[in-house]
Amino acid sequence: MKIIGYARVSTEEQGQEGHSLEEQAERINAYARCHPDIELVEIVTEVGSAKDMNRPGLLGLLHKMDTEAIDGIVVVQLDRLTRNLANLIQLVENYFKPEGESKNLISIMENLDLKDATGRMLVYFLAIFAQWQRERISEHSKRTAAHLKSQNKRFNAHPPYGLMVNPEDTVYLIACKPEQKVLNRVQTLRQEMGCSLSDIVKILPEEGLFNRAGNPFNESAVSKLCRRNGWKPVSLEEEL
Repeated sequence: MKIIGYARVSTEEQGQEGHSLEEQAERINAYARCHPDIELVEIVTEVGSAKDMNRPGLLGLLHKMDTEAIDGIVVVQLDRLTRNLANLIQLVENYFKPEGESKNLISIMENLDLKDATGRMLVYFLAIFAQWQRERISEHSKRTAAHLKSQNKRFNAHPPYGLMVNPEDTVYLIACKPEQKVLNRVQTLRQEMGCSLSDIVKILPEEGLFNRAGNPFNESAVSKLCRRNGWKPVSLEEEL
C-alpha cells in the first residue's frame, strides 16, 4: 500500500514539543517501518493553520491522490490534517468512503484506520473535539488581545500601523509619529474629502507618505486602515 505522510504545524505550535515538523516526520517514518505492507512514498510538510484546506501542501497531496497510484494518507494526529468538521466530512466523503476505489486515512496517535467502520465513526467524534478546541483557543486569544489593547500593551509581534513598541518599556505601545501622520491623512482624504481608495493610493506617495516597509500603499492596505477601530494609546495626543 503506497501512502503519503502529512505533517503540519501552525506558527504558534512550531516551537512546542511534540508538534515540530521533524518530530512528526520521525513518527511517520517509524510507523511505516513497523508496517511492512506500507510503502511510504514521501512526507509532505508545511506551516499553516488547520482552519481550512487552503494549504499548498495539502492541496498538492490531494491532487496526487486523484492522479497517482496513492492508496492513502498517514498523519501523527487528526488535527494535523484539519480542525474543521466540514472539511473533514468533505475529505471522508470524497476520498475515504468504503465503497469503490477509496483511499485510507491513518492517524497514529488516535489509532485510527478508516478502512473499518469503527475508525470512520470515531473520526467524526475527534473532529468535533478538534473544532471545539480551535474555536476555544481563538476566543481566548481574542479576549487576551482585547484586554492588552485596553491597557495599551503589546499584544503581538508586530504592532498595528500607527503604533510602536515603547523603547523605555517594551511591554507597552506608544504612538509612532510618522505613521500617525499617514493615518490622519488617510482619514482626512477618505472621510472629509470623500476620496476613493484608488485616489488615496495615488495621493499618498505624491505627498511622500509610504507604508512601514517604505513602499507605496495598495488599495487593500488603505481599506484596512480605513476600517481600523480607532484604538489609540491614551498618550497619543501628548506624543503628537
